[in-house]
Amino acid sequence: MKLGSFMGCMTGTSVDALDLALIEVSHPNGPESSFNEEVTVTHAHAVPLPDFLRDALLACGQPDSSSVDLLGQCDGLLGEFIGESILQWLKTLDIEPASITAIGNHGQTVRHRPPGTADQPFTLQIGDPNCIAELTGIDTIADFRRRDMAAAGQGAPLAPAFHQVLFDKLDGQPCVLNIGGISNISPLRGRLGGFDVGPGNCLMDEWYATHHTEHGANRFDASGAWAASGKVNDALLVRLLNDPYFSLEPPKSTGREYFNQAWLSPHLEQTNGDITNQDVQATLAEFTAISIADGISKSLPNVSHVPVCGGGRLNTHLLQRLERALHARGHSQCVVEPTEYWGIDGDAIEAAAFAWLAYRRHYLLPGNMTEVTGAHGPRVLGAIYPG
Repeated sequence: MKLGSFMGCMTGTSVDALDLALIEVSHPNGPESSFNEEVTVTHAHAVPLPDFLRDALLACGQPDSSSVDLLGQCDGLLGEFIGESILQWLKTLDIEPASITAIGNHGQTVRHRPPGTADQPFTLQIGDPNCIAELTGIDTIADFRRRDMAAAGQGAPLAPAFHQVLFDKLDGQPCVLNIGGISNISPLRGRLGGFDVGPGNCLMDEWYATHHTEHGANRFDASGAWAASGKVNDALLVRLLNDPYFSLEPPKSTGREYFNQAWLSPHLEQTNGDITNQDVQATLAEFTAISIADGISKSLPNVSHVPVCGGGRLNTHLLQRLERALHARGHSQCVVEPTEYWGIDGDAIEAAAFAWLAYRRHYLLPGNMTEVTGAHGPRVLGAIYPG
Protein backbone atom coordinates (compact mmCIF):
# COMPACT_ATOMS: atom_id res chain seq x y z
CA MET A 1 0.00 0.00 0.00
CA LYS A 2 1.40 3.37 -1.00
CA LEU A 3 1.44 5.75 1.95
CA GLY A 4 2.50 8.94 0.23
CA SER A 5 5.27 11.08 -1.21
CA PHE A 6 7.25 13.11 1.31
CA MET A 7 10.01 15.68 0.98
CA GLY A 8 12.80 16.28 3.45
CA CYS A 9 14.92 19.42 3.92
CA MET A 10 18.19 19.61 5.79
CA THR A 11 20.83 22.25 6.38
CA GLY A 12 23.26 20.45 8.62
CA THR A 13 26.03 21.50 10.97
CA SER A 14 28.39 22.00 8.03
CA VAL A 15 26.13 24.88 6.86
CA ASP A 16 27.20 24.45 3.24
CA ALA A 17 24.02 23.60 1.35
CA LEU A 18 20.32 22.89 1.54
CA ASP A 19 19.81 19.17 0.93
CA LEU A 20 16.45 18.09 -0.46
CA ALA A 21 15.12 14.57 -0.92
CA LEU A 22 11.88 13.01 -2.14
CA ILE A 23 10.80 9.62 -0.87
CA GLU A 24 7.96 7.20 -1.52
CA VAL A 25 6.72 5.22 1.46
CA SER A 26 4.74 2.00 1.31
CA HIS A 27 3.80 -0.93 3.52
CA PRO A 28 1.60 -3.94 2.72
CA ASN A 29 -0.37 -3.49 5.94
CA GLY A 30 -0.60 0.29 5.96
CA PRO A 31 1.05 2.53 8.60
CA GLU A 32 2.59 0.64 11.53
CA SER A 33 4.47 1.86 14.59
CA SER A 34 7.43 -0.50 14.00
CA PHE A 35 10.26 0.77 11.81
CA ASN A 36 9.70 -1.57 8.86
CA GLU A 37 8.30 0.57 6.05
CA GLU A 38 9.51 0.31 2.49
CA VAL A 39 11.22 3.61 1.65
CA THR A 40 12.47 4.57 -1.79
CA VAL A 41 14.50 7.72 -2.31
CA THR A 42 13.27 8.85 -5.72
CA HIS A 43 15.06 12.19 -6.11
CA ALA A 44 17.75 14.17 -4.31
CA HIS A 45 19.16 17.64 -4.81
CA ALA A 46 21.57 20.03 -3.10
CA VAL A 47 21.26 23.81 -3.31
CA PRO A 48 24.35 25.77 -2.23
CA LEU A 49 23.59 28.38 0.40
CA PRO A 50 24.27 31.98 -0.67
CA ASP A 51 27.35 33.34 1.09
CA PHE A 52 25.39 36.02 2.95
CA LEU A 53 22.96 33.44 4.34
CA ARG A 54 25.67 30.96 5.25
CA ASP A 55 27.66 33.64 7.07
CA ALA A 56 24.57 34.81 8.95
CA LEU A 57 23.66 31.26 10.00
CA LEU A 58 27.20 30.62 11.20
CA ALA A 59 27.06 33.86 13.19
CA CYS A 60 23.80 32.74 14.81
CA GLY A 61 25.43 29.49 15.85
CA GLN A 62 28.39 31.04 17.64
CA PRO A 63 28.37 30.44 21.42
CA ASP A 64 28.51 34.16 22.20
CA SER A 65 25.81 35.16 19.72
CA SER A 66 22.72 36.54 21.44
CA SER A 67 21.15 38.88 18.88
CA VAL A 68 17.41 38.30 18.76
CA ASP A 69 17.17 40.47 15.64
CA LEU A 70 19.75 38.36 13.80
CA LEU A 71 18.03 35.17 14.88
CA GLY A 72 14.62 36.35 13.73
CA GLN A 73 15.90 37.58 10.38
CA CYS A 74 17.77 34.33 9.72
CA ASP A 75 14.67 32.33 10.63
CA GLY A 76 12.63 34.12 7.96
CA LEU A 77 15.39 34.28 5.35
CA LEU A 78 16.12 30.57 5.60
CA GLY A 79 12.43 29.66 5.53
CA GLU A 80 11.94 31.71 2.37
CA PHE A 81 15.07 30.23 0.79
CA ILE A 82 13.86 26.68 1.52
CA GLY A 83 10.37 27.37 0.17
CA GLU A 84 11.65 28.97 -3.03
CA SER A 85 14.23 26.22 -3.54
CA ILE A 86 11.55 23.54 -3.20
CA LEU A 87 9.29 25.21 -5.76
CA GLN A 88 12.16 25.59 -8.24
CA TRP A 89 13.22 21.98 -7.82
CA LEU A 90 9.69 20.61 -8.22
CA LYS A 91 9.32 22.70 -11.37
CA THR A 92 12.55 21.23 -12.74
CA LEU A 93 11.27 17.72 -11.96
CA ASP A 94 7.85 18.52 -13.48
CA ILE A 95 6.18 17.48 -10.21
CA GLU A 96 3.09 19.26 -8.95
CA PRO A 97 3.35 20.51 -5.35
CA ALA A 98 -0.11 19.05 -4.70
CA SER A 99 1.32 15.54 -5.19
CA ILE A 100 3.59 15.92 -2.15
CA THR A 101 1.90 14.73 1.05
CA ALA A 102 4.09 16.78 3.39
CA ILE A 103 7.49 18.41 3.81
CA GLY A 104 9.73 17.57 6.76
CA ASN A 105 12.02 20.46 7.62
CA HIS A 106 14.75 19.90 10.19
CA GLY A 107 15.90 23.53 10.08
CA GLN A 108 19.29 24.94 11.01
CA THR A 109 20.36 24.20 14.56
CA VAL A 110 21.64 27.36 16.24
CA ARG A 111 21.71 25.96 19.78
CA HIS A 112 21.52 22.46 21.19
CA ARG A 113 21.79 22.19 24.96
CA PRO A 114 20.69 18.64 25.85
CA PRO A 115 20.21 17.29 29.37
CA GLY A 116 23.43 17.43 31.34
CA THR A 117 24.76 20.54 29.59
CA ALA A 118 22.39 23.24 30.89
CA ASP A 119 20.19 23.88 33.92
CA GLN A 120 17.26 24.12 31.53
CA PRO A 121 17.92 21.92 28.48
CA PHE A 122 16.71 23.29 25.15
CA THR A 123 17.25 23.04 21.43
CA LEU A 124 16.57 25.65 18.76
CA GLN A 125 16.29 25.17 15.00
CA ILE A 126 15.43 27.98 12.58
CA GLY A 127 14.03 28.07 9.04
CA ASP A 128 10.47 29.30 9.49
CA PRO A 129 8.02 26.51 8.50
CA ASN A 130 5.27 29.11 8.13
CA CYS A 131 7.18 30.59 5.19
CA ILE A 132 7.71 27.16 3.64
CA ALA A 133 4.04 26.22 3.93
CA GLU A 134 2.90 29.60 2.61
CA LEU A 135 5.22 29.57 -0.40
CA THR A 136 4.71 25.94 -1.41
CA GLY A 137 1.12 25.28 -0.36
CA ILE A 138 2.34 21.97 1.09
CA ASP A 139 1.82 20.85 4.68
CA THR A 140 5.12 21.45 6.43
CA ILE A 141 6.27 19.57 9.52
CA ALA A 142 9.03 20.97 11.70
CA ASP A 143 10.30 21.19 15.30
CA PHE A 144 11.12 17.48 15.51
CA ARG A 145 13.56 17.56 18.43
CA ARG A 146 11.72 19.33 21.21
CA ARG A 147 9.03 16.73 21.96
CA ASP A 148 11.75 14.17 22.58
CA MET A 149 13.52 16.62 24.90
CA ALA A 150 10.25 17.31 26.72
CA ALA A 151 10.25 13.58 27.50
CA ALA A 152 13.76 13.93 29.00
CA GLY A 153 15.50 12.82 25.80
CA GLN A 154 18.53 14.26 24.06
CA GLY A 155 16.43 15.37 21.07
CA ALA A 156 19.16 14.04 18.76
CA PRO A 157 20.32 12.26 16.80
CA LEU A 158 17.04 11.34 15.11
CA ALA A 159 18.44 9.76 11.94
CA PRO A 160 19.40 6.35 13.47
CA ALA A 161 15.78 5.17 13.33
CA PHE A 162 15.72 5.93 9.60
CA HIS A 163 19.12 4.28 9.15
CA GLN A 164 17.55 1.14 10.60
CA VAL A 165 14.85 1.28 7.93
CA LEU A 166 17.16 2.11 5.02
CA PHE A 167 20.08 -0.22 5.80
CA ASP A 168 18.40 -3.06 7.66
CA LYS A 169 18.98 -5.54 4.83
CA LEU A 170 22.77 -5.18 4.94
CA ASP A 171 24.59 -8.36 5.97
CA GLY A 172 27.10 -8.68 8.79
CA GLN A 173 27.56 -6.10 11.53
CA PRO A 174 27.20 -2.70 9.84
CA CYS A 175 27.49 0.67 11.54
CA VAL A 176 26.15 3.63 9.55
CA LEU A 177 28.25 6.77 9.98
CA ASN A 178 27.07 10.26 9.11
CA ILE A 179 29.86 12.84 8.87
CA GLY A 180 28.39 16.31 8.76
CA GLY A 181 29.66 19.11 10.96
CA ILE A 182 29.13 16.63 13.80
CA SER A 183 29.52 12.86 13.37
CA ASN A 184 26.90 10.38 14.52
CA ILE A 185 26.77 6.62 14.28
CA SER A 186 23.97 4.07 14.00
CA PRO A 187 25.10 0.55 14.95
CA LEU A 188 22.47 -1.61 13.28
CA ARG A 189 23.14 -4.75 15.31
CA GLY A 190 24.77 -3.37 18.45
CA ARG A 191 23.57 -2.74 21.96
CA LEU A 192 23.48 1.03 21.39
CA GLY A 193 21.06 2.52 18.92
CA GLY A 194 23.15 5.53 17.90
CA PHE A 195 24.67 8.74 19.23
CA ASP A 196 26.82 11.75 18.34
CA VAL A 197 30.43 10.62 18.58
CA GLY A 198 31.90 14.13 18.32
CA PRO A 199 33.19 16.47 15.63
CA GLY A 200 32.85 15.63 11.96
CA ASN A 201 33.80 18.35 9.51
CA CYS A 202 33.22 21.35 11.78
CA LEU A 203 36.70 21.86 13.27
CA MET A 204 38.52 20.99 10.04
CA ASP A 205 36.28 23.26 7.96
CA GLU A 206 36.71 26.22 10.31
CA TRP A 207 40.48 25.82 10.51
CA TYR A 208 40.77 25.46 6.75
CA ALA A 209 38.57 28.49 6.02
CA THR A 210 40.52 30.62 8.53
CA HIS A 211 43.75 29.97 6.63
CA HIS A 212 42.37 30.07 3.07
CA THR A 213 40.78 33.48 2.78
CA GLU A 214 41.77 34.26 -0.80
CA HIS A 215 38.95 34.97 -3.24
CA GLY A 216 37.49 31.85 -4.81
CA ALA A 217 39.08 29.48 -2.29
CA ASN A 218 37.18 26.43 -1.11
CA ARG A 219 35.60 26.65 2.31
CA PHE A 220 36.72 23.11 3.09
CA ASP A 221 39.72 20.81 2.66
CA ALA A 222 38.70 18.96 -0.52
CA SER A 223 39.59 15.24 -0.21
CA GLY A 224 41.64 16.11 2.88
CA ALA A 225 44.68 17.02 0.78
CA TRP A 226 45.78 19.86 3.10
CA ALA A 227 45.53 17.60 6.15
CA ALA A 228 47.52 14.91 4.34
CA SER A 229 50.34 17.41 3.75
CA GLY A 230 50.79 18.00 7.49
CA LYS A 231 52.11 15.94 10.39
CA VAL A 232 50.04 14.86 13.39
CA ASN A 233 51.10 16.57 16.61
CA ASP A 234 50.83 13.85 19.24
CA ALA A 235 50.68 16.21 22.23
CA LEU A 236 47.81 18.19 20.74
CA LEU A 237 46.03 14.99 19.71
CA VAL A 238 46.12 13.60 23.25
CA ARG A 239 44.84 16.89 24.64
CA LEU A 240 41.88 16.93 22.24
CA LEU A 241 40.96 13.31 22.93
CA ASN A 242 40.93 13.97 26.68
CA ASP A 243 37.80 16.11 26.41
CA PRO A 244 35.16 14.91 28.90
CA TYR A 245 32.54 14.46 26.16
CA PHE A 246 34.26 11.29 24.95
CA SER A 247 34.00 9.60 28.34
CA LEU A 248 30.24 10.16 28.58
CA GLU A 249 28.08 7.11 28.05
CA PRO A 250 25.22 7.27 25.50
CA PRO A 251 22.64 8.58 25.07
CA LYS A 252 24.49 11.78 24.25
CA SER A 253 24.45 14.50 21.63
CA THR A 254 26.48 17.61 20.85
CA GLY A 255 26.90 20.40 18.30
CA ARG A 256 28.92 23.35 17.02
CA GLU A 257 28.09 25.35 20.12
CA TYR A 258 30.47 22.98 21.93
CA PHE A 259 33.07 21.89 19.35
CA ASN A 260 34.28 25.07 17.66
CA GLN A 261 37.31 27.34 17.32
CA ALA A 262 36.76 28.77 20.81
CA TRP A 263 37.03 25.21 22.12
CA LEU A 264 40.14 24.51 20.02
CA SER A 265 42.09 27.71 20.79
CA PRO A 266 43.12 26.92 24.41
CA HIS A 267 44.43 23.52 23.29
CA LEU A 268 46.56 25.18 20.63
CA GLU A 269 47.91 27.71 23.12
CA GLN A 270 49.07 24.90 25.39
CA THR A 271 50.88 23.10 22.60
CA ASN A 272 54.63 23.62 22.79
CA GLY A 273 57.05 23.63 19.85
CA ASP A 274 56.65 24.44 16.19
CA ILE A 275 53.36 23.41 14.66
CA THR A 276 52.30 24.52 11.20
CA ASN A 277 48.76 25.21 10.07
CA GLN A 278 48.89 22.00 8.03
CA ASP A 279 49.99 20.10 11.14
CA VAL A 280 46.95 21.39 13.01
CA GLN A 281 44.71 20.24 10.16
CA ALA A 282 46.39 16.83 10.11
CA THR A 283 45.87 16.55 13.87
CA LEU A 284 42.21 17.56 13.61
CA ALA A 285 41.66 14.90 10.93
CA GLU A 286 43.34 12.27 13.11
CA PHE A 287 41.35 13.41 16.15
CA THR A 288 38.11 13.14 14.20
CA ALA A 289 38.99 9.69 12.86
CA ILE A 290 40.03 8.31 16.26
CA SER A 291 36.99 9.67 18.11
CA ILE A 292 34.72 8.06 15.50
CA ALA A 293 36.64 4.78 15.62
CA ASP A 294 36.44 4.68 19.42
CA GLY A 295 32.67 5.24 19.32
CA ILE A 296 32.14 2.52 16.72
CA SER A 297 34.42 0.02 18.43
CA LYS A 298 32.73 0.48 21.79
CA SER A 299 29.18 0.17 20.47
CA LEU A 300 29.71 -2.60 17.89
CA PRO A 301 32.70 -4.80 18.83
CA ASN A 302 32.27 -7.02 15.76
CA VAL A 303 31.72 -4.24 13.22
CA SER A 304 32.15 -5.53 9.67
CA HIS A 305 31.57 -2.46 7.51
CA VAL A 306 30.91 1.25 7.88
CA PRO A 307 28.70 2.90 5.23
CA VAL A 308 29.48 6.64 5.36
CA CYS A 309 27.02 9.38 4.40
CA GLY A 310 27.20 13.16 4.63
CA GLY A 311 29.75 15.52 3.12
CA GLY A 312 32.61 14.00 5.09
CA ARG A 313 32.39 10.80 3.06
CA LEU A 314 34.16 12.70 0.25
CA ASN A 315 37.20 13.36 2.46
CA THR A 316 39.30 10.41 1.32
CA HIS A 317 42.12 11.21 3.74
CA LEU A 318 39.70 11.15 6.69
CA LEU A 319 38.17 7.82 5.62
CA GLN A 320 41.64 6.30 5.21
CA ARG A 321 42.61 7.44 8.72
CA LEU A 322 39.31 6.08 10.07
CA GLU A 323 39.81 2.69 8.47
CA ARG A 324 43.37 2.60 9.82
CA ALA A 325 42.12 3.49 13.33
CA LEU A 326 39.49 0.73 13.19
CA HIS A 327 42.06 -1.82 12.05
CA ALA A 328 44.32 -0.77 14.93
CA ARG A 329 41.43 -1.54 17.32
CA GLY A 330 41.17 -5.13 16.11
CA HIS A 331 38.65 -4.67 13.28
CA SER A 332 41.13 -5.75 10.62
CA GLN A 333 38.50 -6.75 8.07
CA CYS A 334 36.27 -3.71 8.52
CA VAL A 335 35.48 -1.86 5.28
CA VAL A 336 34.88 1.91 5.34
CA GLU A 337 33.21 3.20 2.18
CA PRO A 338 30.78 5.93 1.10
CA THR A 339 27.18 4.70 0.97
CA GLU A 340 27.34 4.85 -2.83
CA TYR A 341 29.32 1.58 -2.54
CA TRP A 342 26.00 0.04 -1.46
CA GLY A 343 24.00 1.94 -4.08
CA ILE A 344 22.66 4.74 -1.85
CA ASP A 345 23.27 8.46 -2.47
CA GLY A 346 25.21 9.71 0.54
CA ASP A 347 24.07 13.30 0.04
CA ALA A 348 20.40 12.32 0.25
CA ILE A 349 20.22 10.26 3.42
CA GLU A 350 19.87 12.92 6.12
CA ALA A 351 17.31 14.93 4.13
CA ALA A 352 15.45 11.68 3.39
CA ALA A 353 15.42 10.97 7.13
CA PHE A 354 13.34 14.08 7.71
CA ALA A 355 11.03 13.18 4.85
CA TRP A 356 10.54 9.87 6.66
CA LEU A 357 9.97 11.66 9.98
CA ALA A 358 7.32 13.78 8.21
CA TYR A 359 5.65 10.53 7.12
CA ARG A 360 5.74 9.27 10.71
CA ARG A 361 4.18 12.52 11.99
CA HIS A 362 1.54 12.54 9.25
CA TYR A 363 0.31 9.13 10.40
CA LEU A 364 0.76 9.87 14.15
CA LEU A 365 3.55 7.30 14.50
CA PRO A 366 6.49 7.69 16.92
CA GLY A 367 9.72 8.91 15.33
CA ASN A 368 12.28 8.57 18.11
CA MET A 369 14.25 5.58 19.37
CA THR A 370 14.39 5.68 23.15
CA GLU A 371 17.65 3.70 23.18
CA VAL A 372 19.19 6.53 21.12
CA THR A 373 17.82 9.64 22.83
CA GLY A 374 17.02 8.35 26.31
CA ALA A 375 13.47 9.74 26.20
CA HIS A 376 10.89 8.30 28.61
CA GLY A 377 9.17 6.56 25.72
CA PRO A 378 8.25 6.64 22.01
CA ARG A 379 6.87 10.01 20.95
CA VAL A 380 5.21 11.47 17.86
CA LEU A 381 7.62 14.19 16.75
CA GLY A 382 7.04 17.48 14.97
CA ALA A 383 4.39 20.17 14.54
CA ILE A 384 2.27 20.58 11.41
CA TYR A 385 1.97 23.90 9.54
CA PRO A 386 -0.82 23.45 6.99
CA GLY A 387 -0.08 24.40 3.39
